[in-house]
Amino acid sequence: MGGGILERGTVSIRQYVILTALFVIGDTILYIPAKVIGVGKESAWLSGFLAMVAGLCAAALYGVLASRFPRMTLIDIGSRTLGTWLGKSVGVLFVAFFLIDSAIVLWQVGDFMATHIMPETPIQAFLILFMLVVLMGFRLGIGTVVRSAELLFFWVVVLFAMLVVMLTPQIDPKHLKPFFDKGPNPVLRGTLQLAGYYFEAVTLMMVLPTLRKYHGITGAYLLGIAAGSFILSVTVMLCILVLGTDLTELQLFSTYVLAKKISIANFLERIEVVMASIWFFTLFFKLYVCFYATVEGAAQLLKLKDGKALSLPVAALLIPASLLLVPNVVYFNDNILNMWWGFSATFGLLLPSIFFGASLLKKKRIEPRRVRGKRSG
Repeated sequence: MGGGILERGTVSIRQYVILTALFVIGDTILYIPAKVIGVGKESAWLSGFLAMVAGLCAAALYGVLASRFPRMTLIDIGSRTLGTWLGKSVGVLFVAFFLIDSAIVLWQVGDFMATHIMPETPIQAFLILFMLVVLMGFRLGIGTVVRSAELLFFWVVVLFAMLVVMLTPQIDPKHLKPFFDKGPNPVLRGTLQLAGYYFEAVTLMMVLPTLRKYHGITGAYLLGIAAGSFILSVTVMLCILVLGTDLTELQLFSTYVLAKKISIANFLERIEVVMASIWFFTLFFKLYVCFYATVEGAAQLLKLKDGKALSLPVAALLIPASLLLVPNVVYFNDNILNMWWGFSATFGLLLPSIFFGASLLKKKRIEPRRVRGKRSG
């Protein structure tokens, strides 16, 4: 088993809820509002709340799987439900998914920093520095990381509340018109775009063996995704109300532009970098979970006792992989953002549903045998 599995009993249910919420917010709060609004226009706020429902349905599925297969990762569940060879093959695909997700999230950190914060610094410098911080967190153990998540989640909530309150004077309800003028199709397309990012929460199932107890795991999943998706839904609505659909659609980092709009009495201005702390915190925890899942999943497949042996090679691999997978921002905007919902739905909805269905079929086959055995006895 991997290093994380050796840390059994280090994560409480409360910490798991917080980690789930931070993971769901992740990079989504920075990039996706512009994409969802570009598809759904003035009705995009409805896409946000419909996507929340889809995310909660996925969370219920993950919770049921976690309850049926306690202290098992996705690799274990795949082997148990699909058989050793097919299960391991699906496990390899899951590890590849975690690796790709890690590389893309890492690129997003570097792109944001190189575009808005320090444009004269090469993106490679930000990739290396941020990856070193994530690697340090992995080496310290998940217990240390989830305790820091408890502290930083408070500041994420406070900074987000400040963002909403300080932008209230800039709100223009006229930006919501015309509502639903193009029918349900744009709303549904926007829902798929956003829901695809909620399906990534399947990655958190790789953390399950570290939980202290399993009672209430389904509720923890639901509460974490509900909290994260609510913040994202409010962000989408805020972008529409303050920036309008046309301006939001043109901005890749729409929430950063939103923070630039803060102006109170011509005194409190230009605090968008402070607000960017929200994104640094959530990006770190999402990248950490994806990196953790990649290393621990690979360690399980290779039957290593300690996943830490793989942490440095995987971290070194992610830096060039992020630049290869996302060569430039145009490719990211036109290709990855458009296809990601289908890619993540395959791993976050289709495969877990197959695991659940296979587990039900196995149970039905086993129960009749037990009944026949009792009768013959």
